Amino acid sequence: MARRTREQIDEEILDTAAALFARHGFEHTSVQRVADATGYSKTGLLHRFPTKEALQAAALAMTLAHVRRVVDGVAGAAPGAGRDRAVVAALADLALSRPGFTALALSSVSTGDDARAQRMEELGAALFEAFAADPEPGAERAVRLTTCLGGLATAALACRGLDAREVRPLLVEAAAGALGHPAAVPAGA
Repeated sequence: MARRTREQIDEEILDTAAALFARHGFEHTSVQRVADATGYSKTGLLHRFPTKEALQAAALAMTLAHVRRVVDGVAGAAPGAGRDRAVVAALADLALSRPGFTALALSSVSTGDDARAQRMEELGAALFEAFAADPEPGAERAVRLTTCLGGLATAALACRGLDAREVRPLLVEAAAGALGHPAAVPAGA
């Protein structure tokens, strides 16, 4: 078995931390909680990220980098069903490989009252940019985007341990359906 690189280890730690920050909030997630969830000692974790604030900043920066890659991937696409489906597919891939980053990114759509509000708003704005959506969308688009993103994150977490090759197309279709787009391939075809 190949040894993991420092970057791979850090990304796994940050993904776990991101999931905890999304679930419990920044103020209620301790370094010890992250250490326990990752299997590292608190001392070992603090060796990699010297403070809780450094861990938070790194988790937010990594999450934003992943979301920015999604935005860059659809930058030239016209708004509409095709672009929405491409964003959903990219987010499904991220949700299946790095659920913590996905949870943190998607929590940015409704979060903004803590000390990290500006960075969270930046994440939310990037998601809306990916979908070519107005940051203040009308009620229908806002509900559809929130349902799409929340459902995608929740379903991906619920399907952990299942074959990603089987789950991914189902996640994409369900999320695209939440946006009001018809199935790419009609059922039974």
